[in-house]
Amino acid sequence: MKELIKQYLDDGLSRRKLMTGLSALGMSSVAVKSMAQSLAPFGQAATAPPAAVREMRGTGGALFIQQLKAAGVEYIFFNPSTGDYPIFDALVDEPGIQLIKGIHEGAVIAMADGYARASGKTGVVIVANIGLPNAMTQMINSWKDQIPLLVAVASVEQDGLGGDMFQDSDHSETMTQPITKWYWQALTTASIPATVRRGMKFASTPPCGPVFLSLPTNVLREQATAGIWDHAKFDVPMRIRPDKESVEKAARALIEAKNPMISIGDELTWCRAGKEVVALAELLGIPVAGQYGPLGYWSRPFPTRHPLYIGPHLRDMRYPGKPDVLLNLGNRHGERSAPGTMLISIRLDPTSLARSAPVDLGMVADLKLAAADIADAVRSMTTETRRKEIAEERTARARAYSSEMWELRQKIARENADRNPVSLERLALELEGTLERDTCYVCDVDSGKTMDPLMSFGGDDKQYIGTSPSILGWGMAAAFGVKLARPDLPVISIVGDGSFCFSGPQPLWSQARYKAPVLNIVLNNHSYNNERNRIWHYGGRQFQTGRDMTCYLGNPDIDYAKSAQAFGVDGEVVKEPGALKDAVARGRRAVAEGRPYLLDIHTYRDGIGAVSTWHPPYSVADKRTRKV
Repeated sequence: MKELIKQYLDDGLSRRKLMTGLSALGMSSVAVKSMAQSLAPFGQAATAPPAAVREMRGTGGALFIQQLKAAGVEYIFFNPSTGDYPIFDALVDEPGIQLIKGIHEGAVIAMADGYARASGKTGVVIVANIGLPNAMTQMINSWKDQIPLLVAVASVEQDGLGGDMFQDSDHSETMTQPITKWYWQALTTASIPATVRRGMKFASTPPCGPVFLSLPTNVLREQATAGIWDHAKFDVPMRIRPDKESVEKAARALIEAKNPMISIGDELTWCRAGKEVVALAELLGIPVAGQYGPLGYWSRPFPTRHPLYIGPHLRDMRYPGKPDVLLNLGNRHGERSAPGTMLISIRLDPTSLARSAPVDLGMVADLKLAAADIADAVRSMTTETRRKEIAEERTARARAYSSEMWELRQKIARENADRNPVSLERLALELEGTLERDTCYVCDVDSGKTMDPLMSFGGDDKQYIGTSPSILGWGMAAAFGVKLARPDLPVISIVGDGSFCFSGPQPLWSQARYKAPVLNIVLNNHSYNNERNRIWHYGGRQFQTGRDMTCYLGNPDIDYAKSAQAFGVDGEVVKEPGALKDAVARGRRAVAEGRPYLLDIHTYRDGIGAVSTWHPPYSVADKRTRKV
């Protein structure tokens, strides 16, 4: 699909051939027409109406900023370099865009990523050309979760390409190819506005994702006259309605099914389809399973305390057992075919439909429209009496199961509540009883799987924001981005000690500088605990000997509260469960006063080999022949 679109934009492919090619990829006629309409303005710049563009003369940096303003950009997340100075010169007298500085490129990307997830807008990033590799690790989170970012660097001057210049990295754009939707290099100063406009469009068009722009320093510095485009003229609605015949087939299958199930994913969040999916599930009493955590579930689009919600979608589920009809709504891992199961898959991303398994009925559509259309079709095919009969029996079974699981988890949590140091269950119960219902809960820790089922997310409850690939070092920076997008909502960041070490305290510096009231919680078990559990699960020599060769993080122990204080954020260490309640209260008071705060909570290690603190001993000092 990328190659087809590129050929069309470069005038190497006609509209007719573009539509033929998209149809060959399996897209419906409605989807093909909608996408062709959204792309048409790119190739029609010369014939655009005068109201869509205004001419200005300025440096490449000034043209860059003015095109971002025309796109409604409010924030630029950055770490500076010498070559991008024309961009920042242009901002000296331009109050319309706020700069947000990060002191590591990875943190800059994560801040923009969190902002994009919470706001639905494209996060704009400027980092040093030579610092791009630092940024790329966090770009994987954005790429995998289809988060819209525009990442720009000031690349080497064009006449210096290949000259091994100061802080030079030739052809940085190709470096990003595996983890971006597309990449461009602006070859002339006058082309910068069109390059920015195109990048913003591609980043924000479903399936969304990061876009990379290479802006040579001489192109940024030189002056030119160019058009600044009204981005609204290119913001074509992409809400694709599903095919009516397919909708009716799906509705009929759900009505006639003996044991149906709905599997949901993050595309529902992008489509804001939560209410429509709840209505569809309730209409026929269909149990709903969520996308399994480590396989990609960065949001919680369905209320987790709803009686029809039965937890993560696993292969062998005790309830409801093997479904005879499985409706996959926006779940990248929900296409699980099995003998005797009719698989209906509806995806926003056409490239992912039927990617992992054959489907019996597939649709490319906006999930909000699709869920509403299926519900309408169900109503048109059934009487209210019949729907009630179907829903009551199914809902009763689902409610019994979800209630049983909730009580079981609560029982286990209470049994572990007095463990010392603090158990994750105790912390989850404390937060669930303390946090406001409109809290944005930002989590990048694998241990969250222990805490999440004890808390309520989705619907009118807390908003969960995480990542599916679980690239560590994301959480504290992303929480700051979320707070920028949602300043009037409480924001809490949950990270592990391993994740803190990956990002360092750099995100806390940004929280302190910009007075972002975020409550940061570090789950400090002095270990890459989940990694050790997975490694020892294989039963190798580490398991057999009880020797942890890789994952223990003690000796020396790290005081994360002191680290936070060095970067301008107050904090404290919590070592016992009895101190937890008051510490959380102090953190919430600090946030209410407008300050970030950090709690370094010592948590209980569990799993295979958890009690061991052995690690391979070595002393460089002992190897010396001189005391130097």
